[in-house]
Amino acid sequence: MRSFILAFALLGQCFAATTVEILAGDPRFSMLVGFVQQAGLVDALNQGTFTIFAPSNDAFNKVPSATLAALGGNITELTKVLTYHVVASSIMSSAAKNELQVTTLNGQKARFNVYDHNNAVTIQGCQIVAFDKVASNGVIHEVFNVMMPPTGDIVDVVSKTSNVSTLLSLVQIAGIAQALQADGLTVFAPTNEAFARLSNDQVKKITSNHDLLVDILQYHVVAHTEYAAGLYDRESIRTIDANRDTIQLHVEGGGVRVNTDGRVVQADIGTTNGVIHLIDHVLIPSRHRLELVGR
Repeated sequence: MRSFILAFALLGQCFAATTVEILAGDPRFSMLVGFVQQAGLVDALNQGTFTIFAPSNDAFNKVPSATLAALGGNITELTKVLTYHVVASSIMSSAAKNELQVTTLNGQKARFNVYDHNNAVTIQGCQIVAFDKVASNGVIHEVFNVMMPPTGDIVDVVSKTSNVSTLLSLVQIAGIAQALQADGLTVFAPTNEAFARLSNDQVKKITSNHDLLVDILQYHVVAHTEYAAGLYDRESIRTIDANRDTIQLHVEGGGVRVNTDGRVVQADIGTTNGVIHLIDHVLIPSRHRLELVGR
């Protein structure tokens, strides 16, 4: 009985600290705690039940120094980013489901993805590296990166990204913008430089044939969310083009190649309805390759 009472007392001590107190007691989270204090969020986070997706100092050090400095000088934007890491309920790791979306304190949603093949769980593309640190008023999960709130859906983000302006214009010509606003999509988005690799003859053939244009654009879209943490070598992913063709991924040397030529040049551009990866080649379905590529 005495050992039971002692164990119960120790358990009570473990749960006595709030989420903020636990973070403040761990030097690995000193930058996060400092920002929370600067934003005046300590009292608010000590009242109520919360899940905190906590970036360590290492995660903050990955953020460009200019971005950190800008956040430090703008309390409104800092608060927006910090509250994007907090959900007003206790979400244990066992509740994480693929494509589950939760509403954060800043009002925006964040998306869970569970990639069993890579033993990875992400929240808005950021891998959770430590789970279920239980506090008196919720739970803490450590994340590998700082989560930046998305600035819109896939079409919105493409429209704000200068080096994919060609893709945007073709999407508008093809009339598929609405399809790219569906939930849970991945777009392998060719940059302007990728389209510039096409010959004038190839561009003419694609843009003069509406069905072909739609087919090629949709061949770059996957009907589920594939952040970088979920990609693996020799993965075959079905696209939304008319023939439901597949693209092949090759993960090698820290980089990702799509089919034979395409390489991911910027990964994990988060949006409200999925994710964008920029690639350096236009992908051509195999059934159109003879017509457009000659092989």
